[in-house]
Formats: sequence, structure tokens, C-alpha cells
Amino acid sequence: MASFPRFRLYNSTGLSLIYEFDNVLNWGDSPFEDPRSFATHTSLRGQGEINSDGADIAWDLELNFLLIADDYEALVALMNALPTTIVKNTKYILRIDLTNATTKDLKVKRLTPIRFPSGTRKKKVITFADGFITLRVGTWS
Repeated sequence: MASFPRFRLYNSTGLSLIYEFDNVLNWGDSPFEDPRSFATHTSLRGQGEINSDGADIAWDLELNFLLIADDYEALVALMNALPTTIVKNTKYILRIDLTNATTKDLKVKRLTPIRFPSGTRKKKVITFADGFITLRVGTWS
């Protein structure tokens, strides 16, 4: 039985699976909100703004996920492999399976480092780590 939602990262054509986020802990409300259908352009001289209807603006989607391994060395190997698996400034499609019949595809890029903050749990953990990745949605067409 599949758990929902599922977060899978594909190449820019949407055909080759690059990475599946198995244990997503938090993703915020962003994928479920209505996208803005206008963009705001501020005047260079600071005198008002122009709203362009029908434009999609870029936004950040942060996934908080859990990496799990058999031991500490395997965990470090997973952490070290992730930045080369999900390369900065590369076009991807993030496919979110909301249900068996409902899927949402987002065009994304990773523009910032993947974070594995230390001290997020009270006990010293050697087989799992919290990770945070921010994907910029709407940065390519």
C-alpha cells in the first residue's frame, strides 16, 4: 500500500526517476495552494508597480525529509551523495502523488544547499538524519 503524498524527482522530461523522497516529514501548504496568476513588477524609480495578469511567479517549496541507514557510515554516504544526485541549477520535475488518481507536476530547480542540521534531536543518532531541501518552483518553462 502506497503512502500519500509521494514526492519523486524526475529529469526535465519527466521520464527518468532521479530521486524519491521516501520519508517526507513536512512540506508546508505550498503544493496545495492556488498559484498566483499575476506577477508584480516594481518601477525602477520606486513610483508604483505593474501587475502582469496570467504570469506565474516562482516560489520556494521546502521539503523536510528523513534519511535512514543501517549504520553511521551508510548514513554519511547517503548525505554526501544527495548534492551530486540533485544537482544545483538543474531542471527537474517534482511529481507529487496526492492520491492514486491525483498527481501534481512542478517544474523545479535546487538553488541552495541541502541542509542536515545537527542537534535537531536530543539523543545522538547514528542511523537517521533530518534533511531540508528547498526547491524553487517555476524557474524554467
